[in-house]
Amino acid sequence: MIKNYFSILLLLLLATYSLDLLGQTHVTLAGRVLEQESDEPIRGVSVSVKGNERSGSVITGSQGSFRIQAHQGQKLIVSHVGYLPTEIFIDKDWSDRVIYLAKDNKQLSEVVVTGALGIKRQSRELGTSAQSVSNEELNLGKVVNPLLALSSKVAGLRINATDLTTGKTDPGIQIRLRGTRSLNRSKNDPLYVVDGVPLPDITRVNPNDIQDITVLKGANAAALYGSEGVNGAIMITTKSGKSDRGQINFSNSTTFSNVFLLPPAQVEFGQGQNGIYSPVANESWGDKFNGEERDFGLPINGLQPTKRYEAPSKDNRLGFFDTGITTQNDLSFSGGDSESSYFMSLQDVRIKGIIPGDKSSRTGARFNGSRRFNKLNTSFNVNYVFFKNNTTSDGPWLSVYTQPANIDYKDARNWQNPSSPNHPLNWYNPVASTRNPIFMADNNRNTSDQHTLNSKLEFNYEFADWFDATYRTGLYFQSEPGRITNRKLTSSVATRNINGSVNDTHSGFTRFNNDLILNFHKDFGDFTTKLLVGQNVRMDERKQINVSASNLLFEDIFNQGSRTGELTGGSTITKYRSLATYGEFTAGYKNYLFLTLTGRNDKVSVLDPNNNSYFSPGISSSFVFTDAIESLKNNSVLNYGRVYSSYNKTGNVTLDPYRLNLTYSQTAGFPYGSLVGFTPSLSEPNLLIKPEFVKSYEVGLQLGFFNNRLSTDIAYAHSDSDGQIFNAGISSATGFNSTIVNAGRMINKTLEVMINGTVIKNDKVKLDLGFNFSYTDTKAKDLFAGDEFNIFRQAYALKDHQYPTLRMTDFLKEGGKIVLDKDGNVIPSEEEVVLGTMVPPYLFGFSTKLSYQSFTLGFQIDSRLGSWMYSEVFPRMYAAGTHIETVKYDRQPFIMPNSMVRLTDGSVVENTDVYSKGDKAWWTAYGNIQTTTAAKADFLKLRELYVGYELPAKFLAGQKLFKKASIGFVGNNLFIIRHSSNKIGDPEALYNQTDGYASFRQIPTSRSMGFNINMTF
Repeated sequence: MIKNYFSILLLLLLATYSLDLLGQTHVTLAGRVLEQESDEPIRGVSVSVKGNERSGSVITGSQGSFRIQAHQGQKLIVSHVGYLPTEIFIDKDWSDRVIYLAKDNKQLSEVVVTGALGIKRQSRELGTSAQSVSNEELNLGKVVNPLLALSSKVAGLRINATDLTTGKTDPGIQIRLRGTRSLNRSKNDPLYVVDGVPLPDITRVNPNDIQDITVLKGANAAALYGSEGVNGAIMITTKSGKSDRGQINFSNSTTFSNVFLLPPAQVEFGQGQNGIYSPVANESWGDKFNGEERDFGLPINGLQPTKRYEAPSKDNRLGFFDTGITTQNDLSFSGGDSESSYFMSLQDVRIKGIIPGDKSSRTGARFNGSRRFNKLNTSFNVNYVFFKNNTTSDGPWLSVYTQPANIDYKDARNWQNPSSPNHPLNWYNPVASTRNPIFMADNNRNTSDQHTLNSKLEFNYEFADWFDATYRTGLYFQSEPGRITNRKLTSSVATRNINGSVNDTHSGFTRFNNDLILNFHKDFGDFTTKLLVGQNVRMDERKQINVSASNLLFEDIFNQGSRTGELTGGSTITKYRSLATYGEFTAGYKNYLFLTLTGRNDKVSVLDPNNNSYFSPGISSSFVFTDAIESLKNNSVLNYGRVYSSYNKTGNVTLDPYRLNLTYSQTAGFPYGSLVGFTPSLSEPNLLIKPEFVKSYEVGLQLGFFNNRLSTDIAYAHSDSDGQIFNAGISSATGFNSTIVNAGRMINKTLEVMINGTVIKNDKVKLDLGFNFSYTDTKAKDLFAGDEFNIFRQAYALKDHQYPTLRMTDFLKEGGKIVLDKDGNVIPSEEEVVLGTMVPPYLFGFSTKLSYQSFTLGFQIDSRLGSWMYSEVFPRMYAAGTHIETVKYDRQPFIMPNSMVRLTDGSVVENTDVYSKGDKAWWTAYGNIQTTTAAKADFLKLRELYVGYELPAKFLAGQKLFKKASIGFVGNNLFIIRHSSNKIGDPEALYNQTDGYASFRQIPTSRSMGFNINMTF
């Protein structure tokens, strides 16, 4: 009986257990892990089943995807260092889903940056310095060019606007990271990478399309790019749609700009020579202004024009300039689901320049899309921009600052009237260089229509959770037809004649870039390993054409067929090819110690086949000591500490295509008569040229305090660029006068400090402060011939001096006093003097953002110290009598204070009775002493200012149209504090990519202010 009871009980227990087993349905779970804020996939996330060790754990792949075995009713644990862990209940409705992880703001260690090849990396792994700039920081000043928006925001990064177009409707950009590495001035730009694809230029990228920018500083951080990354890299990630977050954004920014920092001019003396008034003189060497009504210019149709002989109360030169207006409209759409996302944007920018008639427009569209097909992840980006530009040449501003102060430039705008004294045939002075500047601006135009297309196609396939492959191809295309016209003017006065001209140009550039990347990642207990191998193919093609006629027959017909004489012009076609194989291996121990090895082999078409292949190795390490040392864990003061270091030897080639080919040119009359002959170039093509190699190392320290309320990053970098490729003079007995050599050597030393802190943080107020500082010491160590190399004008490379160095003629001096000749004239020094570097070695950037309820105040301050600059404007102003110094002694003979006199016998004595004339000849000679045009280039400026107000949520409640809305005031270059010696202008405004040089053609800088509105639907 009892036995039967036990049998029945056993059967019941077995049945119950079997039912329980049937209830636990075995399933295979698949999904993706994304970052909550950015929607970016997170690699390396641990996914495990709670309480079931038999299921094991898996690690997410490059696209954040995972697969794991589990049962219904269990829980998934999803965790990753730097993110808050989460648990997911497994129900019967589980499908391929997206899991979001939120950042743990207490952990600085997991700042994610965009590394080489566009791959997201944890900053704690990097053995190099990298700094990121968010979309919000980038668009503080609402500038159109994303590179200008980076100014003073990144330690060690120096950005200057260059005067490529006088109306400032499309300024050029000079950008330097950690100084200059090459004596070839055009080969010091960093590499630009957008969404993983290297581009030749990013000035047409819409800043509002950018999610963030990571600046990889120097060859160490950009080691996988080899030669292309030797000057660092600017890594741009554009926006993507958010899963289940469809939205529409619209913004408008309108700013008004005005010229300022004009060189000071005298307003006491007017037109004439030798103190005598002349109605046709374009120089200011006449008598003093007295308010009389005087003849002005020559008679027109028998009538003599007159003008009041006085200077206006306001600087008359301001009447030449317009108020610039920039209007920027942006519209974007974004959205997505668990498998796909999209982002589309439209932009329209209209710019009216400060020079009359100058204008530009920019219309662009972008589409970024992605789609996941099980293990295949695809993405596609395309961006098209049409840029239309219309500017004048360099002449009008030169005409303005050399003409007398009584010229009314507002009245000069009425030049079309043939009876007006402002008409070019009636202008008071017939000299070509001093024509009516408004007419000059209207008469000489440069127009261009630029089409830029940039696209990327990428496929990523996850073969396993430890191996995936990426194929990425990019196409960049730019076509720019242009026209330069100068309207014909016929006059009986020869100096008024203008030979009409037209020059039609076309510039086309195409780049194809292709990468195949294999990624392997595997964990072995406490060790993590990552291996990347890849191959890159790049092909560039450029074609430039121009056809010009310089003697047109009619005033209003710009056609090369309507001309006298021969056509001029030509075409240039160049091709560049490169093939690279690269690899990177990273090993980590317990997530606090990392070692990375890199290598890249390049093969380029610009070198001789015997020397065109070279290898660039590198090594770096990172150690998070606050995680490794037990006593430092959970420290309330120092919560994060990391040291890092790296070393690289990077090959670099700065040659242009075909530079090693011996070229020939046609020479008239050679060999004789009308026979066609060609003569070889005088530059020897040295086929033995090899790459220059840049050896660089870097060490750094990163600290976080008080739960990262305060953080700092200190880095020191050293680079040695040896075997520089540049032109050097040789004996003409060789048949050439120059050759290409591997001879120069440059050494860079850089110290960088970055400090960021949240000073106040509560429910109503938040105050963030940021500070960056860098000191860069760049010296030329070896030059091919002698100890100097002339760069441009007064800029030199001098051995053991900071590069570039300003060297110029000075006054002859004795004991610090100026020495005059026996007639009271200045004497130039026999040897030029070295003033100092033309690049500021000290860079400071300070930013702050204050949020109080719905109000936001943000500004950026920029300071650069320790350099010199000079101007070619001043000598012309001295000669024309418009410089303010020329009235210092009331145009009367004077004894120069604190001067000496060199007598006929050569002796030098104190000057007590030798008078200087103070006339045009004297001041012209004075202005030709080059040090009179030099000044210290130190400055501090308020670069950006933003004051904004966001409508509170309660104001938007009850309606479904707007999700967010804000309005703000924005200003750029609002004020500047300059060194007392600087009357030249803005020290950071360059001409022709030359540091510290202000050309006589270069117009003054401008400042702007305006408003912007933002709406989210």
